[in-house]
Amino acid sequence: MDWIVQINPHLCSFGPIEEEPSPRYDETQDKLLCHRKATIGQRVSWSLGPPVETIFSNNTVDRYRWFAKFFLDGIICPRLLQFRPALLCSSNAMVKSWASLMERTQLLLNALVAKDIDSRTQLKEVWSAQPKYLLDVYCDWLPESLHAQVRSLWPPVPSVLKK
Repeated sequence: MDWIVQINPHLCSFGPIEEEPSPRYDETQDKLLCHRKATIGQRVSWSLGPPVETIFSNNTVDRYRWFAKFFLDGIICPRLLQFRPALLCSSNAMVKSWASLMERTQLLLNALVAKDIDSRTQLKEVWSAQPKYLLDVYCDWLPESLHAQVRSLWPPVPSVLKK
């Protein structure tokens, strides 16, 4: 029944994000995808079967949390993949219920929310105008011994001209 969701998503209602399978970043679409149960109908809601993969809703902060996780994992910017083993805290912290208790998770989340960034394209646009965007916030996730190396490759997307 995925086809109903694909053709008429505006007629569907979606439940909360399912834990399994986990949300993912689709590089081809440059979108965050998640699985949610879907129903169709206004007076009577008919279940559309097992959870379907959909694009994250725009009205949830979870899309920024998951984007931040994929950013830290080096999925959004592969040049950052080399630093993943050195992260001072697992990127999974971004999507945990207690994430707001950690300053580094809040700083990254707030930076993404402030610029409404949940795609690589949006990130590149900001970097073309502000090449140092997210640099200090990202460095908060790494040991100080790696900061110079990170600064030398920032912004971590080759197609963005350094200024």
